[in-house]
Amino acid sequence: MSNFRFFIFVLFVLFTIGCRFKPENEVDLSKVNVDLKIMRFEQDLFALDPSHIKDSLPIIRKRYGEFLDLFSYKVIRIGSPQNPSYPDYLVAFLTDYNINKVKKNTDSLFGDFGNVYGPKLEEMFRYFRFYFPNIPIPIVITYISGFNQSIVTTDTILGIALDKYLGGQNPFYGMLGLPRYLRIRMYPQYITADCAKAWAITHFPLNDSLDQSLLAHIIYEGKIIYAAKKLLPNESDSLIFGMMSSQLEWCKKFEAPMWEYLLDKKYLFSSDFQVIKRFVDEAPFTKDFGQNSPGRAVIWIGYRIVDQYVRNSGTSLLDLMNESDMNKILRTSKYKP
Repeated sequence: MSNFRFFIFVLFVLFTIGCRFKPENEVDLSKVNVDLKIMRFEQDLFALDPSHIKDSLPIIRKRYGEFLDLFSYKVIRIGSPQNPSYPDYLVAFLTDYNINKVKKNTDSLFGDFGNVYGPKLEEMFRYFRFYFPNIPIPIVITYISGFNQSIVTTDTILGIALDKYLGGQNPFYGMLGLPRYLRIRMYPQYITADCAKAWAITHFPLNDSLDQSLLAHIIYEGKIIYAAKKLLPNESDSLIFGMMSSQLEWCKKFEAPMWEYLLDKKYLFSSDFQVIKRFVDEAPFTKDFGQNSPGRAVIWIGYRIVDQYVRNSGTSLLDLMNESDMNKILRTSKYKP
């Protein structure tokens, strides 16, 4: 009988602990509904008959609206669909030998995109709606970019260039001479994290007219990473930060020396464009921190500052993303690695 009572006591303690200490990112999504629409622009576009492209354009225009302009101007850069020469430019793209080889690659890898990647994207956008209920959920449109932009957005559209996620070892990337530090993120598993960050950036852009310092850029990058972790609570840090595990470990190990270096060199409040680029632009490594460091290593510091700011202030994710006083975030965080 005493053993039975002890067993009941242990169950009670475990239940109590479980109720009191819920996972930090656990939120109730039971009442959050998202009907995510995914459209396959590349499939519809390449299904057109090039010999009747002029007759087909109104159909594509009706179906995809402003995305056709976005794709034409910003992605493959052939100008306005209203231009009399536009049909010829589009046919040249659709009939290009290498582009058609890319299309076959994307079909084999992403033929069932909606069923494979749709659920993860929909769950991410359920978190987004939970945290930002007044911001619209986009229509997701896949496309082939000719190896240009990975993600393009408007206020209501999120476009994914499937040819930028064919796997880092894909021979096309070698033919293009893309460096290894970029190719490590050109895998399908990065799609959801890239979408989360892109949608956060679209609706919470950096207002560098208020603060043009390196610190502002570092903390802004930290805010985007923090938001992505909230939107993808089960995703690995490696995918969210866009770094290999060994690179993240380097950032953790050298967090304090990085911070001390920025303070000693008085770089934090520098608005020198070249200084900012050195630390936040894509690169094989951060020049100031040595060749063993990852590029953009300072985004780890930005994330740590933001994380401590939220812990100390208790602010909501919405208020965090709307907070533009980067000095206030630093002060409140009491950051001291």
